[in-house]
Amino acid sequence: MHRLFLVAVAALSFAVLGTRAVEQSKSEKRTYEADVAPIVSTYCLPCHLAENENPSGLHLDTYETMLKGGEKGVPIIAGKPEESFFYTKLTEEPPFGKRMPRGRKKMTPEEIEIIKEWIEQGALKK
Repeated sequence: MHRLFLVAVAALSFAVLGTRAVEQSKSEKRTYEADVAPIVSTYCLPCHLAENENPSGLHLDTYETMLKGGEKGVPIIAGKPEESFFYTKLTEEPPFGKRMPRGRKKMTPEEIEIIKEWIEQGALKK
């Protein structure tokens, strides 16, 4: 009985610590320069450079050109990832067109979550 109690206490402790770690990572302030730019560079820039022609006219070379938008308008609505097509185009069923990046390796769920958190927190540059 004593061992069962110790196992239960240990399991509860790990559960509480795990929940705190998730909450702590959610409270971490995300910025374009530190968190989003490396993801954009890896997955988006091969197609969305200003020097490349792309049907959307969306250039992601810099924070400023990203916020300017393209043919579909402004891709980021600060504080509203579900209304920001920069985020929704990364999801399984985007609201229009195909999931991005098209024809290439997809972002990990963790990378998509970083972008979502960044937009939720205001889409700050630094």
